Amino acid sequence: MTEQQIIDEILRYLHDDSYNYAVLIDGEWGSGKTYFVNNTLTKIIEKQESDLETSRKVQYISLYGCKAISDVQENIAWSFAEDARKVIQDKNNFGTTGQKVSNNILLSSKKIGNAILKKFLPNMPLYEIASDWLNLGSFIFVFDDLERCDCPINEVFGFLNELVEHENTKVILIANEKELSGIAEIQYLELQYSLTLDNRINWPSPNTSNFWAVRKSNSNLISLDEMERRRKLLFPTKEANSNYRRIREKLIGVTLKYEPNIPLIISEILKSSKYDPYIKDMLEKKKEAFSLEMQNRNHKNLRTFQFFLSKVSYLLEKLSDINTDPEYLDIIKEHIISETFYQAIKFKSNDQPSRTMHAQLKKEQEAKFQSIKQYIESGTYNQKIFEYNVLNLQKELQARIPDDDPYYLIYQQYYLQPQDWCEDQLEKVLQRLDENKYPIVFYGKIITSIQRLIDLGFDDEYMNRTKQLMLANITKMNEVKLIDSDLWYIENQQTKEKVTEVITDINHAIKEHSELVSREDVGDILKSDDWINRLENYSNPNQNRYVQDMSVFSKAPPEQWLNLLHKASPRDIDDFRHWLGDLYPEGTTRKSYSEDAYTIKKIQKGLEAIEEKDLIKKACIIWLHNQLEAIIKFHEPSAEQEQE
Repeated sequence: MTEQQIIDEILRYLHDDSYNYAVLIDGEWGSGKTYFVNNTLTKIIEKQESDLETSRKVQYISLYGCKAISDVQENIAWSFAEDARKVIQDKNNFGTTGQKVSNNILLSSKKIGNAILKKFLPNMPLYEIASDWLNLGSFIFVFDDLERCDCPINEVFGFLNELVEHENTKVILIANEKELSGIAEIQYLELQYSLTLDNRINWPSPNTSNFWAVRKSNSNLISLDEMERRRKLLFPTKEANSNYRRIREKLIGVTLKYEPNIPLIISEILKSSKYDPYIKDMLEKKKEAFSLEMQNRNHKNLRTFQFFLSKVSYLLEKLSDINTDPEYLDIIKEHIISETFYQAIKFKSNDQPSRTMHAQLKKEQEAKFQSIKQYIESGTYNQKIFEYNVLNLQKELQARIPDDDPYYLIYQQYYLQPQDWCEDQLEKVLQRLDENKYPIVFYGKIITSIQRLIDLGFDDEYMNRTKQLMLANITKMNEVKLIDSDLWYIENQQTKEKVTEVITDINHAIKEHSELVSREDVGDILKSDDWINRLENYSNPNQNRYVQDMSVFSKAPPEQWLNLLHKASPRDIDDFRHWLGDLYPEGTTRKSYSEDAYTIKKIQKGLEAIEEKDLIKKACIIWLHNQLEAIIKFHEPSAEQEQE
């Protein structure tokens, strides 16, 4: 039923005097039925009642956690706490102390008030304080959470039936009847099984059908099979709980199935949230998608949406700590919102999507935001992984070109448009290159597109400007990859050669820049525990067979090298000697030696001054000294004379 249909039926019920009955609003847990009753239905009822000569007030009572009918009565009394306080002020039979205590009870929270009540008025339950003045017929009672009431459900129904039949009250019940009937059945089965343990009954032997055949067991232990046999002897009918059904039918005259308007409820939840208007708007625009996802999974619990909101608000807050490109920030936020909701509904839902939903299945297979999945499922948030996921997404977004981009237009339509249109698009491409807006993966295609136009007679200067802008952009990048020539569709050999020449120059610049940005500060390397491995990565980042000719020793002061070698273990010194052999291979001249010479000589002299007691390490130092000396002699034949 729609909300309006339920409203119409409830309003009709409130003025139906044909017989006494209660109305049940049935809905799944978390579907929003309580929210609907408190925020929509109650207001409409009170407005209608205000127009009557004898108006009734709506009284909401939750039965959550009630363990006995006395608890139900207490909850009803607490719902009248403020009214009761005013009445008690006029009573004299409590005395000064009793009146003060009663006022304190009724002004307190329920939990605190109950504690006070038990301490100061142990023999006077709250409902007795209020029972002598309450006119229950002047109220419309709404009882919620019946399925969460720990009191036997038949007793609760019996109590509510007393209100309906003898107090002439209108009662609206809110429950998930599927769970309610299940609880009733469990409670009834518990009673049945408890009777099977009563040894005062003369239980017949399993081998006889005579119920009254007496055979007492010598053991106090009863098997599960025996308990089930006894239960069936006492309760042979298939009806698990006929009493529940009988009392239910007597109490509940109409059952209204609540079907939530999920998009509307989502809008209401968002309106009451504390997000900034911009985020609210983003979420509001996605409400239909949210609703469809919940429908596809047959999941109507709107607490899941509230769970999602709490999670996504935290993630969006953490996003502000990541250095993202403002151009892609909104798209990244939308991805985070969509992924968080998807993971939340998937985590909270017991129902899986239809196997025919290809797009949904594909989405399940993709987990680009592992950080979000982990946060939803375990509550564990990892900023490092989240940042990695965000920046990876940003890279993907940067690699996308919109259909109206000038490069794309030239690439697809150059042969369909006049010269002035092509020149206008070329200038726009150069402008975007100047702003470093193109991912490097598109450089090859841009070069190819421009060269095709030059082959048609366009000015060569377009390619010169393109090349210079690309080279300038490369120096600003932290991570670059070689660009692809993309020549497979070009038939003209001359065009291929020109494109290849430009791309080769750019790739050369990329290699040089990559080597530069990939290297750490040598001084920092020498301070680390894994300094050997890091030195190897520094001098040979691509793990080539031959280490390139490069200066390393000059990047840190001699004292830092010597201090490190003095503390090093024999294994470390041996690994260092192997690295040194790759950097300065025997019999190979290194141009970089001119930069390293000063530091190498200082290290060699410093090793001579080290007094080492460990014989193995002493031998390692001597071998290293001799290796450095050989490098010096090879590059400086007169080195000995200069040292003298």
